[in-house]
Amino acid sequence: MTAMKKYVLVGVDETPESQVALRWAVDAAEARDLPVRVIRAYLNEVSRWPALGVEGYVPPPMPLDKYQHELDAAVQYARDRLGYEGGSGWLASEDPSTAILTEAGDAEMIVVGTRSRNKVSAAVLGSVATAVSAKAPCPVVVVRGERRTGPVVVGTDGSPDSEDAVTFAFEEAARTGQPLRVVYCWQPQAEHAASIDSTEELLQNWLAESLASYRDKFPTVAVRASVLDGRASTRLIKLSKKASLVVVGSRGRGGVTGLLLGSVSQSLLHHADSPVAIVRRSKES
Repeated sequence: MTAMKKYVLVGVDETPESQVALRWAVDAAEARDLPVRVIRAYLNEVSRWPALGVEGYVPPPMPLDKYQHELDAAVQYARDRLGYEGGSGWLASEDPSTAILTEAGDAEMIVVGTRSRNKVSAAVLGSVATAVSAKAPCPVVVVRGERRTGPVVVGTDGSPDSEDAVTFAFEEAARTGQPLRVVYCWQPQAEHAASIDSTEELLQNWLAESLASYRDKFPTVAVRASVLDGRASTRLIKLSKKASLVVVGSRGRGGVTGLLLGSVSQSLLHHADSPVAIVRRSKES
């Protein structure tokens, strides 16, 4: 039996941010020779409205034609770029994160947009980006701003989680022709100042050795590897200002394994100036 072809899954709505995410998804699908699956979800709040049981209350109609038009336009955009079979869609009557996660099983990658950064979004990121990034079984790219040139930046700490992130980053750099910046962040303690230089040298050697097989597999990728002092989230956010993409592992922690994002990925989703890819450890690994 022929296996079902994977797709790039993207969520759209009426916002400009989702149109940026759609363009990013179609570019990614074209580079991977994959179709795009578009989700336009809407939550029917009428059924939850307290006044529903009040005599004489008539709930406002849902603008289904508008939602369908937005979905059709997004699917057509994908088909114009990728061919008729390159675009499909689903108008889902449920909250967007649930709809996207329902379709995530056959996704190679999920792409969602997020609102512009401000005090409100810094405190409460678009719930869709957060929920999908935390629970999706495949890499999730949260797009902010138009696609731009610049290095692909990936954070690594030697854990199994970050190995998949490094692989994803090398693949993305190879596809886009962008250079790759691999960083390991650590926080030296002042009381151990005498051994800081030797420890940093050991870390540099370890990082170089850990990337040797990747360099062999991706000989066209220009790689710069660095050991940086400081918090990983702070360093990666700073590097995102000139990056085309920042890649990290999910490092989910908490009472329910795999449902929560780590602090670094959470910080990047809120504050990065570039698209962010959250790469969860693959089931096959």
